[in-house]
Amino acid sequence: MESLDNVKVLTRGESAVLAGVCSGIAEYYHLRKNGIRLAFLLTSLFFAIPVFVYVVLWLVLPEYPTTEAMARHLRRKKLQR
Repeated sequence: MESLDNVKVLTRGESAVLAGVCSGIAEYYHLRKNGIRLAFLLTSLFFAIPVFVYVVLWLVLPEYPTTEAMARHLRRKKLQR
């Protein structure tokens, strides 16, 4: 069984411009935040799907854990799946 410290949980990011979805994805996959934001902006200019995906992720993803207790709770929840 994995240690709670090694479990990664996809959440909305701490450094949010709009809702934190792009920064959360960037933190989870270890990518640059501004790169994800630029990719989202460029694709949403030509297609409508990224906007819908962003709104769905905004509603589905939990907020960034502001305390260590919240972070532990999210990690435990992920391990139970």
